[in-house]
Amino acid sequence: MQKISSSILLIALSFFSCQKNDSQNVIKKVSDKNDTLKKHKSQIIEKVLQKSDHEINSVVQNKKYSAEGTWMVDCKKGVGSLSISGKEASLILLYNQIYIDMSELKRYDYEKGIAYTLKEIPEDIGEIGRGLNWKEYMNNEPIAYIKMINDNTMYFYWYGFYNKKTKKREFKETNFQQESNAEEIILRKCNQ
Repeated sequence: MQKISSSILLIALSFFSCQKNDSQNVIKKVSDKNDTLKKHKSQIIEKVLQKSDHEINSVVQNKKYSAEGTWMVDCKKGVGSLSISGKEASLILLYNQIYIDMSELKRYDYEKGIAYTLKEIPEDIGEIGRGLNWKEYMNNEPIAYIKMINDNTMYFYWYGFYNKKTKKREFKETNFQQESNAEEIILRKCNQ
């Protein structure tokens, strides 16, 4: 009887030992598959990111644009104008009163936009211009923004001069707002 009990015990131990090895093998296989899946997932994510970067670069390259030229609300009757050459722009802010030069501050290629800041204190100013606080307007805050619609039209946004002392915008009107009946100012290229 003891021989049978010992035999049963040996068989049981062998069985459980095999079961344990099988369990360990299953766990190892699952772990290996997890590692493989993680590697594949990482490779797929890397490919997607590379493709996304490529597509973004492609879109940005396809959005080449030029704002060069003279722009007005009405090329025949308008008095306000914006002339752009390279990274510099001149604006007739208020006809016969305020003419300013601006420098490109930043490009927003994703929407074909350019922000401008005041380049220097203007010399050609009338009575209204002489009353403005020009020294406080010389800073790196944008005063105007353009956004190209196509090669011959653009949106024009005038923010006004930023007074660094008061931290407020001043002189928020332009000739364009007076000439345009629309809420958004659209300029047309006049020297085609």
